[in-house]
Amino acid sequence: MAAQARRNNHLALVLIAIADKDPYDLQTLQAGLGAPDREILIVADGENLVTLAESRQVDVVIVGASLGHMGGFAVSRDLKTHADAGTIIAPKIIVMIEREADAWLANWSRCDAWVVKPPDVVAIDNLIGELAGSPA
Repeated sequence: MAAQARRNNHLALVLIAIADKDPYDLQTLQAGLGAPDREILIVADGENLVTLAESRQVDVVIVGASLGHMGGFAVSRDLKTHADAGTIIAPKIIVMIEREADAWLANWSRCDAWVVKPPDVVAIDNLIGELAGSPA
């Protein structure tokens, strides 16, 4: 199974960490992606997202490309580098880009998938199911 199972009352949980500067997008994603088999954490910025991945096993990361000081592209690349070094278990990463022309940056960042904002919760939910190896 791609997502490492965590047992909580015999329910395998998928840990999803979300970081974006847009409060509306955060609210939309949190409301639309919530499910009994998911734990969703909202993270303030890129540095905290990397710290979270170092301290807990995160299954899926959803990050806005223009997050701030450490944007989504840098977060994605940093997490993949940490995983290559063996310091974390690689999460699946979805980067939300502002425009389709930024797809090359998303690919450079080594993310597993990218979507154009505003977030389409149904499409992201399906991506999570595919990437985490669990039904959406």
